[in-house]
Amino acid sequence: MIPDELKEREKRYRAQWRAYAIIKRMRWIALVLGPVPLLWDNVVGPMLTKLGAPEIVTMEDLAQAILFEILPLEKWISRETFETVWPHLNNVCTVLFVVFLFWTVQKSRSAKKAAREVVELEGRMAIGGFGGVP
Repeated sequence: MIPDELKEREKRYRAQWRAYAIIKRMRWIALVLGPVPLLWDNVVGPMLTKLGAPEIVTMEDLAQAILFEILPLEKWISRETFETVWPHLNNVCTVLFVVFLFWTVQKSRSAKKAAREVVELEGRMAIGGFGGVP
């Protein structure tokens, strides 16, 4: 009975950590597509230009270069469509970043709790403290 419970808790633990890892990756993707371009284009770029640095390419220009020059994706998306979609993509990814930030904290806590439950049950099995279970 206890080994089955241990397997179930280990399964829950692995599922929690997999979900946590996926959410962390999605948080980073949302960060790169959302807040970073907004901060770069609106704060860092103009500040560097005021300090005398040469005008640096915006994140939108960098994304266009990657999509259309390095990866030939013009048959799936046109430049006009990209220019229309880019600001919305930034806004949506910024909101998703905030959501993933809170979700990561919550999922981290639940994954640590699942790990504690597995360790607790393994400790009870090692000691033999099953509370009268044969």
